[in-house]
Amino acid sequence: MPELAWVCGACGHHNAGGASCEACGVAKRYLDDPPLDLPFPPKLVGLPAFFGGLLWAVVAALGAALLLVPGWREAVGLGPWFVAVGTASALGAAWSSGTEALWQRLFNEMRLEVPRSVRSGEDFDAALTLVPYDGVPAVRVDFALVDNFYEHGRGNGIETRSRRLDHQVALLGEPLSGRHTHVLHARFQAPFPATRHTDLLAEVLASLLAPLGLLVPGLGLTARNLREHGGYFVRATVRVGWLRRTFKRRVIAFYVGADLFVG
Repeated sequence: MPELAWVCGACGHHNAGGASCEACGVAKRYLDDPPLDLPFPPKLVGLPAFFGGLLWAVVAALGAALLLVPGWREAVGLGPWFVAVGTASALGAAWSSGTEALWQRLFNEMRLEVPRSVRSGEDFDAALTLVPYDGVPAVRVDFALVDNFYEHGRGNGIETRSRRLDHQVALLGEPLSGRHTHVLHARFQAPFPATRHTDLLAEVLASLLAPLGLLVPGLGLTARNLREHGGYFVRATVRVGWLRRTFKRRVIAFYVGADLFVG
């Protein structure tokens, strides 16, 4: 098949064919799909998350020292369980902040978009936008439609449950070119809202635990999870090597018939 002639957008030279301009040497592919005008990847020392990770790592190291060095913990009057829980929490915060800094250095933008509401039985699209600073060699992206609901357990207690309704793999270890916008799509069918997505007991427990979260951060997280658990969510998981990041967006499914069902 003969090559098509093309005009170089950089210098205006008319080329009979070829992958690059005969006059200036600019690649035709570069002109057809020019890279985005992005800044250079930020340095780790320029990211607040990096310093947050260092701070929490120092706190974790101090906690480990209090546990391991004889006499230190007794000198400050702290119990062993208090120091152990604080050290474990600091390690988790250091890991979270450190990985966040690495993601910020890899990608200029990461965004998941879904419709706010959709009628049961209809198809809807989820779109994940990834804009890397430089080329990323191997990326895996999974989409899932998840139903998070409440269920009464033993002793009239409330339990949070989840079930995966659909799963799709958009990328399986494929590279992403740097300074380009990559949009990955997944299509799901909106389910019929048949599970319990709100619960009065969960709201009461969340209201009781929320004020205690000012003293114990873990209780505040539990209260927030209880209140925001129920609903249909699209979940997109991005993996680059050992790094993993998950995005979740809620989708309201509704059915209009003899009665109105919303989930």
